[in-house]
Amino acid sequence: MKSLCNKWIEQVKYYMQLIGSHSMQGTEVGKILDDSLNLSGKMLRGKLLLLCSFLGPDWNEKKETLCKLAAMVELTHLASLIHDDIVDDSPYRRGEESIQKKYGRNAAVYAGDFLMAKIYYYEAVEHLNESAAFLSKAVQSMCVGEIGQGIAQYDKHITYEQYFENIEGKTAALFETACYIGAKEGGCNKELCEKLALFGKNIGFMFQLKDDILDFTSDLCTSGKEPYQDFKNGIYTFPIITALKNTECQKILYPIMEENKRRKLSEKEIEVVVKSVIKFKGIEKSYEKIRTLAFENTELIKGLKNNSEIKALFSFIMKGLEE
Repeated sequence: MKSLCNKWIEQVKYYMQLIGSHSMQGTEVGKILDDSLNLSGKMLRGKLLLLCSFLGPDWNEKKETLCKLAAMVELTHLASLIHDDIVDDSPYRRGEESIQKKYGRNAAVYAGDFLMAKIYYYEAVEHLNESAAFLSKAVQSMCVGEIGQGIAQYDKHITYEQYFENIEGKTAALFETACYIGAKEGGCNKELCEKLALFGKNIGFMFQLKDDILDFTSDLCTSGKEPYQDFKNGIYTFPIITALKNTECQKILYPIMEENKRRKLSEKEIEVVVKSVIKFKGIEKSYEKIRTLAFENTELIKGLKNNSEIKALFSFIMKGLEE
């Protein structure tokens, strides 16, 4: 039997199509916009919004509003993926050609902008002002995080503090906001809203940490993105920062990181990087950080009433993060 959340997610998909609809069917522009709209994956942010609302007293009477908001959160995520692939010059997204690879960077920029414009228009006509303000603030945080990451590009001395500040914006903010909006619209009190917002933020951190691990340990078929892409682009993440705490590792990697600024690294150099990250516990410590955040989240939701569905989704998320 479908869970209540999975039943509602069908309505979320309906609103995603409605909000992203256009009048350019049968044209090349329409095809690009349709492809952009069909990037959705597991819809975890939308599901978290719904599940957090179920923990309040008003969720049932606000079903349509909650589904609309979940759709807007998911569309915001889709737009951010399109723009991320432009910034990273990524040819693949979830194992398929990215919008920017398939149609060009300019078309991808405007496709992402189109989705954001449609979200803002829908927020206005539906008078979802308060939640729209929270979502807009999340987008601001996402932009600030991406800017911070760009500033730190190729910086071999990047700190944990800088790293977490950047990913709090670029990845965690939308998870945090989805949970907060769901809880608030569902009628949860302020304390619970803040607790669930932290739950969402931690999930965002965990997803980014796993993505950082995959940059060193997976291939295109497994992760849907080219391996070593972040490192090659000078985005030095938690596994690298951790490994570089060891002075022996610094002696090995600093020269390679200097060369990474100037030219494309050889396969042999990349192999040295990967082996060093593993040897000096960059991967191991990243998984430890994920487990620490997971324990914190388990404690956050342990005593809540009607928490069976959110616990089930968190277990599903953790299974994917631990693989």
